[in-house]
Amino acid sequence: MEVRQGMAAESRMETCLLIIFGATGDLTFRKLLPALYQLEKKKELHKGFGVVAVSRKDHTLKEYLQKAKEAVKTHTSEEFQDSIWKRLNKRIQYQSLEFNNEGDYESLRGVLKELDREIGARGNRLFYMATSPKFFGEISKHIQKKDLYSKKRGWKRLMVEKPFGRDLSSARELNEALTEAFKEEEIFRVDHYLMKEMVQNLLMIRAANQIFEPTWNREHIDHVQIISTESEGVGNRGEYYDQAGALRDMVQNHMLQMLALTAVELPGNLIAKNLRKEKIKILQSLIPFKEVSIEDQMVLGQYEGFREEMGVSEKSSTETYAAIRVFLDHPRWLGVPFYLKTGKGLKEKAARIVIQYRLPMGSCCLGETKEIEEPNRLTINIQPQEGVVLSFNTKQPGTLDTILPVSMDFCQNCLIGMNTPEAYEKLLGDAIKGDQTSFTHWEEVEAAWKWSDTLINWARKYPWMIKSYEKGSRGPEDAPDLVNREPGRKWL
Repeated sequence: MEVRQGMAAESRMETCLLIIFGATGDLTFRKLLPALYQLEKKKELHKGFGVVAVSRKDHTLKEYLQKAKEAVKTHTSEEFQDSIWKRLNKRIQYQSLEFNNEGDYESLRGVLKELDREIGARGNRLFYMATSPKFFGEISKHIQKKDLYSKKRGWKRLMVEKPFGRDLSSARELNEALTEAFKEEEIFRVDHYLMKEMVQNLLMIRAANQIFEPTWNREHIDHVQIISTESEGVGNRGEYYDQAGALRDMVQNHMLQMLALTAVELPGNLIAKNLRKEKIKILQSLIPFKEVSIEDQMVLGQYEGFREEMGVSEKSSTETYAAIRVFLDHPRWLGVPFYLKTGKGLKEKAARIVIQYRLPMGSCCLGETKEIEEPNRLTINIQPQEGVVLSFNTKQPGTLDTILPVSMDFCQNCLIGMNTPEAYEKLLGDAIKGDQTSFTHWEEVEAAWKWSDTLINWARKYPWMIKSYEKGSRGPEDAPDLVNREPGRKWL
C-alpha cells in the first residue's frame, strides 16, 4: 500500500496571501495567529507568504499587531520569543472591512494586488472564514464579484469552519453559495479533529501493520467505542450551545468523522481523492434509526446547572450529552455496533477510539477447561494523552492456568522532546500545500446531515428524552445500559 499526500510525503509551503476574515475574533487570536507563529518559528513559511487580517473593527496596523502579539503570548504552548514575532509581524497587514460594503472589497483588492507585487505571492490566495457562518455566503460572493484573486495566474482556496449549516437544508444552501465562487476542489472544510495527531495516526496504524488490518472487520471485532468528553461546561459559549446541542456541535461532524476514519476501507494508496471517496461510502452507509427503537439506540442528557449558564434559556431542553449506538450497512461492518459518546460537564476530558475484539472460541490453558473472560482491545488515545494501548492475555507467572490481562502502552506525547504540531498548524500548512486529505468533502457533510437530522428532530420533538445528570459525573444514570445490555460490553 502506497502512503502519500498528507501521510508521509512532505512538501515546502508555497507562496500565497492568507486573507483572514474575522481577524479580531476568538478563533484568530486563540488558534490561527499562534499557529502562524509556530510555522514561522519552524521556518516553514515561504518568503513569498503574507497575511492580510480583515475585520469590521477600525484598528490601525500598529493597534492590531499589539493585540495580535498579546494573543500569541497568551496562547502559544511554548515560551514566547520576540525575535520570531518580529519576523511574523512583518508579514501582516490589517484591513478594516464591512462584510456587505462593496467599496471596502475594492479597497481590499488594491491591498492584495500591492502586497502580492511586493512579496511575490504569484497570485495565490487562501481565504479563511474565521467569522460567523452567517457571513460565509456574503463574503464569498464579494470575493468573486470584486475579483480578489487573479483569473490568469495562481490558485484560490477557501477555508471554512464548522458549523457548516444547522441542518441538511441550510447546509445545502450554504454550499450552493460557496460553489458559485469556488469549485469543490478549492473548498477546504475544516474539522480540526481530523488534524489531531492520533486521529491521523489511526490510518497509519492500519496501513503499516499487518497484525491489524487483516482483523479489522466484523469477523474479529465485537464493537467500537468512539468517545470525546469534556469536564468543563459550556463556559461563554452558552448562547451558541443552547441552539446547537451535543448532536449538532459534536456528533454530526467530529464524531462521525472519527467513525468514518475508523471504519473506512483503505484504498490502494492514501491520496486525498481516494480516501475521501471511501469515507463518503462509510457515511452514506449509516443505517437510519427507526422511531420505535430510538430509546434503545440513543441516550441524551443535560447537566444540572446548564440552564443557569450565561446565554442559555431557563427552559432549555438542549442536550449536553449524547450516547448513540450506530450500525453500518457495509460488508466489512455488518452487525458491528459503533458506540458514540460525547458530552459536557462530565468526569473527565478525554478523546479515544476503542476497538474491542471478539473473545476466542472455546477454552485454553494446557488441557484445562478455562474460559477467557477479557477480550483484546486496541485503544487509540487522542487527548489529553496521545498514544496507543494494546491489551491482550498471557499466563500469570508461576501458574499453569491463570490468565493475566496485560497491556503494551505507547504514549506519544510522553516522550522527552516530543512536541506534536497543533491542529491549526497542520490545517494551514495542508491548505497552503493544497492537500485535502484531512478536510471534509461536501458529500461527507451532506451524508452526515442526512443521518443526523433525524436524531436532532427527535431530540427536539421528545424533550422527555433529555435526562438530567450531575456535573462531574459520567452522564445520565441509564447511559451505561446502551452498552451494558450486551454481554461482555461496557463503556471504557
